[in-house]
Amino acid sequence: MVSLDVDDTIAAIASAPGPGLRGIVRVSGPQTVELVEALFESYDSHSFPNRLRPTSTHGQLAVDKGLKVDIDLYLWPTQRSYTRQPTAEFHLVGSRPVLEMVLNRLCGCGARLARPGEFTLRAFLSGRIDLTQAEAVLAVIDSSGEQQLDTALRQMAGGLAGPLGAIRDDLMGTLAELEAGLDFVEEDIEFITRSQLLEQLERAGQKLEKIQQQISLRDRGAEAPRVVLWGEPNSGKSSLFNALLGTQESIVTEVAGTTTDFLVGELVLKSMKLDLVDTAGAEERSEYVSSQAQQHRVEQQEQADALLFCIDSQRQPTLWEKDQLSKLNNACVVVLTKTDLHDLESTRLAELSQQIRSFGFDGPMVSTSSHSRDGLDLLADEISLAVINSQSADQSIVGTTVLRASESLRDATAAVGHAKDAVILQLGDELVASELRRSLEALGQVVGTIYTDDILDLVFGRFCIGK
Repeated sequence: MVSLDVDDTIAAIASAPGPGLRGIVRVSGPQTVELVEALFESYDSHSFPNRLRPTSTHGQLAVDKGLKVDIDLYLWPTQRSYTRQPTAEFHLVGSRPVLEMVLNRLCGCGARLARPGEFTLRAFLSGRIDLTQAEAVLAVIDSSGEQQLDTALRQMAGGLAGPLGAIRDDLMGTLAELEAGLDFVEEDIEFITRSQLLEQLERAGQKLEKIQQQISLRDRGAEAPRVVLWGEPNSGKSSLFNALLGTQESIVTEVAGTTTDFLVGELVLKSMKLDLVDTAGAEERSEYVSSQAQQHRVEQQEQADALLFCIDSQRQPTLWEKDQLSKLNNACVVVLTKTDLHDLESTRLAELSQQIRSFGFDGPMVSTSSHSRDGLDLLADEISLAVINSQSADQSIVGTTVLRASESLRDATAAVGHAKDAVILQLGDELVASELRRSLEALGQVVGTIYTDDILDLVFGRFCIGK
């Protein structure tokens, strides 16, 4: 259970576990300045921490049995800190026993050990950040790649809080005008016209739907990006799957439709971990491939961050392939497979590539051989770019926020839609106002203006101590 007590002073080691060149002990709370003045000795008496503004200085702190430790002190003595409470950080040698001695000294003089996530919880409770930004702090800590870190940093900087805050402000303004009209209904004073009300509801609904689209594209929690192999039966998907992974997990035969379900393997490209998925050939029915396998293929395509559309370079594109090529987006890479089997001339490949372009596809295209491994390095680069482009457009919300806030955002969007319908059908301003209040309540649950202990446990219970 998280603690909502913010009247005491907390302390914790804030640097990562294990030895390091430098370590950090963090303190926050009403008694922070008094603790610093009692325990810290500045090497320069003229630069001792100022009670009125943030300062930094070098000095020492006495720990167990008269031992003194050299420390760089950073002090925020007012509310202009992360927690909006007086806060200090002691930067010193990154030895765990020494850090623990400093922490024990602080706790022995009146501070208590911080609980997991308590510094960020205080920042939330003080209004420094909202709940989506608190979740982004944890996402920064847990990031395993550059894209995840970028997504978390953008959300922490207000990438989601800003748009949601603007929508809430607009809806509260609309509700205020509507309720003012209800208060003065007998005087027949109109504070907002029907056309203005519809316009404001339409604008709020569009903004909420845009955020919902981002969530639907991101709604896979913390899963690795997914790259799906796709194409006609016997187009070389399984051979390419094995070549990219360096395994023989997928069965490779000359019989069309051998892959009757889908296989998933972990593919590591540079600093990126991906799930590579081999699916059944894209036919409606055959004695080898069941309709259930086809359903699995469609589901995997819908969840894909990038698609590898495999075309057998030995033959002309089929009618189905021509139709699909006109619909592909920039998250798809066309892969010409089996280029080693018949010693295809470069002119033949150039003609095939030009033919594919004529069907409407203008994205990346790579010629490969799973047997000789020609083109696989170039394909790896194109896969990385396709995933990054897909995530840059789609993943602007961290996974924990998606899991927690999806239902509330759906409720908020639905309530705005119901309010708009009530205006159009002339069901009365009371009903419109009621739906607006429902929408605002749902948005409040997302950003944290409305919360319960269970929600705070869900968010802050994942943090480590010191954050």
